[in-house]
Amino acid sequence: MASWQTKSSKVVYENPFMTVHEDEVVMPNGKDGIYGYVDSKSHSVYIVPVDDEGNTYLVQQERYTVREKTWECVAGRTDNQPVELAAKRELLEETGFKADSISTIANVRVAGGMTTFKSTFCLARDLTHVSNDLDQEDGILGIEKVPLKQIPEMILAGKITCAGSIAAFFTAIAYLEKEKS
Repeated sequence: MASWQTKSSKVVYENPFMTVHEDEVVMPNGKDGIYGYVDSKSHSVYIVPVDDEGNTYLVQQERYTVREKTWECVAGRTDNQPVELAAKRELLEETGFKADSISTIANVRVAGGMTTFKSTFCLARDLTHVSNDLDQEDGILGIEKVPLKQIPEMILAGKITCAGSIAAFFTAIAYLEKEKS
């Protein structure tokens, strides 16, 4: 089977965060087609904070796109900062916690069939609560302390539905299990 071929590409929308492309392509089966995708202008970072008692912290946000309040992992754009600095910044902005230790545990693609978006999953440890100011601009409504071991149950019950958050939590759980052995 042949590879994808790009015949032409045009930008159909652009803002400071993304560019939307529509390409004329030759598909792997040899037929002509079109392919639309979003090119992200920044990397993202998901941060799973874990305290000394094995708890993590979820953020509640109201997501504009789906008009729902959601429980999610701490996350945000790197704004082209090094991942560790961006992770510390996002953790502080969204939860009021400072982390003395940030570990990169995975680099992933988010929705590779429709976007170039890349994410890094990080584990934040050695936490200190330093602020009660939550990032109002991003719609952070609150935080909840939850034992990390309860996260899979919350996912299966539909309380956490963000795919990136789910992947970050399961990656962190697997990383911590491997670290124990």
